[in-house]
Amino acid sequence: MKFFTGLLLLLTVGAFPLRVAATLNIYTEEWAPISFSVDGKPDGLAVQVVQEIQKRVNNQDPIKVVPWARGWKIMTEQANTVLFTMTRTPEREQLFSMIGPVAVGTTNFYALKNSQLNISSIDDAKQAKAVGVYRSSVEEQLLMEHGLTNLAPSSTPLLSAKQLMKRRIDLWCNANLTAPSILAEAGASIDDVKSLYTISANHLYIAFSKGTPSEEIDKWKEALISIKADGTFAQIYHHWLPNDAPPMETERIGQ
Repeated sequence: MKFFTGLLLLLTVGAFPLRVAATLNIYTEEWAPISFSVDGKPDGLAVQVVQEIQKRVNNQDPIKVVPWARGWKIMTEQANTVLFTMTRTPEREQLFSMIGPVAVGTTNFYALKNSQLNISSIDDAKQAKAVGVYRSSVEEQLLMEHGLTNLAPSSTPLLSAKQLMKRRIDLWCNANLTAPSILAEAGASIDDVKSLYTISANHLYIAFSKGTPSEEIDKWKEALISIKADGTFAQIYHHWLPNDAPPMETERIGQ
């Protein structure tokens, strides 16, 4: 009898295979206050949003903080990979699926307070001796597309901020959301610099690589919608960006 029961179980499992949730490789970067690490543990606005999503979809995969260039490389090579936060661009919509936004800001050119540079367009930045930018970031890609050959890429935004304060670069290209905390870590203040030109709006999303199951992405999207609907998202957002209005819409875009 036990033999036939076991055989029936095997046949049943074979006919209706169990659906096992995909294991996700989840990456973010050092970009305070949106995401960063403290004593090896991830924290920040977007990290807390992702952790809340994980609770609601029953996902316990660890979040790893890595340099953006490394995270980008893995995203373009491996399925079941999550990278956040990613600035939305038409090119990236062709490469990845994204849900969000989880934050909205601007991308600016910053200079020291006493700088004599006048910048009224991206092309005007070509007159600068050097423009600090985060390696493999959307800012670097955009400036390269505009033909800037005076870029000084760095492995972290903090290094660019330090170079600006030491006058090793004339301009620093960075998001307004993170500039104050990065400058503070560099031993300076947002009052020590001035924004010369706003390049674009900066809509930040949670991105999924090609090959990630569509139903998994939809689960994350529905969880983000619920987080925004019940007030959890606004509470997290105002903790990190008390003077900014949180983006309350949610969409899935891209692949």
